[in-house]
Amino acid sequence: MNYEEVEEVVSQISSIPTNFKIARDDINLICFYIAHKFLTNDKLPKAKQLEYATEILNYFSYRTLVLISSMYFIYPISEEKAVSLTERLSNRYLIKRVKNWNEYCEYRSKEYLNNKFLPLLKDFTNDKDLPNAINDLYNRTKDTLKNIYSEFISMMEKDELIKSKKSTGSDMTGKEIIIDKVDTPYNYFQRVEASLNDRSTFIREEYKNVTVDIVKSVSNSQLHEALELICDSYFNDRDKHKEIRRITEEIFINSIEYLQSQEVYITNSNVVSVMNYLVGNLLQARGTELKINKLKEDIDKLLNSLYKKSKKNIAPRVLKNVRNALYVYILLLGLVA
Repeated sequence: MNYEEVEEVVSQISSIPTNFKIARDDINLICFYIAHKFLTNDKLPKAKQLEYATEILNYFSYRTLVLISSMYFIYPISEEKAVSLTERLSNRYLIKRVKNWNEYCEYRSKEYLNNKFLPLLKDFTNDKDLPNAINDLYNRTKDTLKNIYSEFISMMEKDELIKSKKSTGSDMTGKEIIIDKVDTPYNYFQRVEASLNDRSTFIREEYKNVTVDIVKSVSNSQLHEALELICDSYFNDRDKHKEIRRITEEIFINSIEYLQSQEVYITNSNVVSVMNYLVGNLLQARGTELKINKLKEDIDKLLNSLYKKSKKNIAPRVLKNVRNALYVYILLLGLVA
């Protein structure tokens, strides 16, 4: 259709006030109308109805991202500022818990179609609530970018750029190169998460051998048994799947935070010394180290429940040793590419 035709038809809508800028926006309205048509198309299987409605709502959020980000970030910022801003954001920001902005939009769309707005979209006759529904999805992204921009302004005012996290190093030929030392927990978590989908990738003999060499109070067979329980539960138990995923991510968040507090940053050539720092923190943490001790307790509870469910016995002392070995094993799996 010609855009002018669409604009003309939308301009004739009388049930939505003309001062509702978001709900009366031509493209916004069309996106939601297309979602409505997909969701009410009886020729499509239900799964396809949701898939196509999700895709058009993704487009809505893509457009919102472009419009809002260009409003706040009028001029391009340097890579140094972008990296510093990313590192500054906490995990309460959805963008820190997903891989990229595409996944952010996908998450927003699916979340949107899983709540009270689905019946409203299917019906599409409630002129009172429809503008609020459009505004809701728009404002979630607007608020995200607004808060990120506030973080950016605060960072610039306090001059908190990460200036010392790049250093020179040498590649295999001896040529000097720049090493980026800014560490993102999610990158390492992603490696482990990907390996959990395949038992042979997750349970690796060489990593087990290194782990039991570090945590000498655990045998290879004890570690292997724990890894099998983790892998099986990840596949077969929805609740345990979420818990394993959460704990795995927390291991890397805690580790990176600790390393940064010690001004230690990961490069390809210092993994051994990094592991020494992390293992030392794991084994020597005292009662004041609340985060890592809470994480240890969570791992203990997870392992206890897995052993109990599989009707396997494990002594409390052995369980703690297995927990430490599991912690080290997951770190190795994520840090050693």
